[in-house]
Amino acid sequence: MGIFLFLLTCCSGIFHILFIMENSFFHRNGNGESKAIGWIKSGNKPVVVENRIQKGDTIITALKRENVDYPSAHRLVSDVKSVYDLKKVRTGKKYTLFLNREKGELKRFRYEIDIDRYLEVTKGEGDIGYKGKIVTVPFHMQREFISGEIHVSLFASILECGEKPELADIMASLYDYDIDFNRDIQKGDSYSLLVEKMFLKGRFVRYGNILAAEFVNKGKTIQVVRYTDPEGVTAYYHPDGRSVKKMFLRCPLPFMRLTSSYGNRRHPLFGFSRQHNGIDLAAPPGTAVRATASGIVFQAGYNDSKGRFVSIRHKNNFVTEYYHLSGIVSGAKSGARVEQGQLIGYVGNSGWSTGYHLHYGVRKNGVFINPLLLKPPTIEPVKTVYMKNFKGYTSDIFAFVSSSKLFKMPQPMSEAMLSASVKPLLQPISPLIGR
Repeated sequence: MGIFLFLLTCCSGIFHILFIMENSFFHRNGNGESKAIGWIKSGNKPVVVENRIQKGDTIITALKRENVDYPSAHRLVSDVKSVYDLKKVRTGKKYTLFLNREKGELKRFRYEIDIDRYLEVTKGEGDIGYKGKIVTVPFHMQREFISGEIHVSLFASILECGEKPELADIMASLYDYDIDFNRDIQKGDSYSLLVEKMFLKGRFVRYGNILAAEFVNKGKTIQVVRYTDPEGVTAYYHPDGRSVKKMFLRCPLPFMRLTSSYGNRRHPLFGFSRQHNGIDLAAPPGTAVRATASGIVFQAGYNDSKGRFVSIRHKNNFVTEYYHLSGIVSGAKSGARVEQGQLIGYVGNSGWSTGYHLHYGVRKNGVFINPLLLKPPTIEPVKTVYMKNFKGYTSDIFAFVSSSKLFKMPQPMSEAMLSASVKPLLQPISPLIGR
């Protein structure tokens, strides 16, 4: 009798498990796979379905695939349009549905906008429509010290340090005004930097700000620090308070090769010597061309010798010239204002040209000058009234950089040391106005 009761109890347990599994909701389809979370025991408990936007999907087709009726899908899209336009959904992005299976009703909807934001849509009991809001997922930020030596290129060195290639772009942008990474870098140059790293759920997502950087180029040390003054103005400066930003960028191209210098030369097409009023920079066709300084486009079009070209007038009687373009962007037409670093066109081979390159020229007071010898003035230095605060901050942060070069500290110790000595200065302090 006891054995019979034992077997009966076991069978009852097995049938109970099978009943639960039978009543779980799991939906698959030919275009993708949906995964349900949770069990259906009553109509009041929602079924959670996760899937991703498939190639060719609109949000309506995605919702219909999950058995959301057409009117409800359209109502959801319409109700949350002022918060986020679901017509912008992208292939591969995850969405989650919270469905009331008994009533055939969509109660909640979540769409991953990007790695740290998602759209949350809800429908309360008795509500006719949907309400949406964008939720930001907080990053965990930690500050890390990175250093390396260049053997081939900055990109290769960054990869050797175990970092992502985009860090090389971020670092190079800090030295846009001081170092030409196409021509000035040489083997044996070194760098050190203190950078923010952003993590989400324990996984590295992206780099934040570089807080301090030091680059040794041809034996010359160039330091850059990110500083927020008491008025809340944040910018990059050299330790003496000069702004990193100058009136002109060193080069209008991100990467290039100098093929012809400024001065007298033998013309490649006509064979005789003549003055070359600029420099020629070889680059692949379609390479982006940037305005080296802010100004007004006063000429843009086509010329037999220049090909497609743009001429920009800047303050202090400077003019920059960009020849042989394959195309000019709409924002760089004659009369338009352009900002430093703004895209104006693309490298081409138009006009009197023997290959894909950019001719870059600079005029001062109507006279052409050598762009490579241009020493543009800095702009917007640290205000005198905040110089003492700036010097103290700079001294502390570069003391940390120097000590980090001597020995590698464990991350928790490094963060604690940095927080104790530098963190209070990373935040804007109360303005002095009114004291």
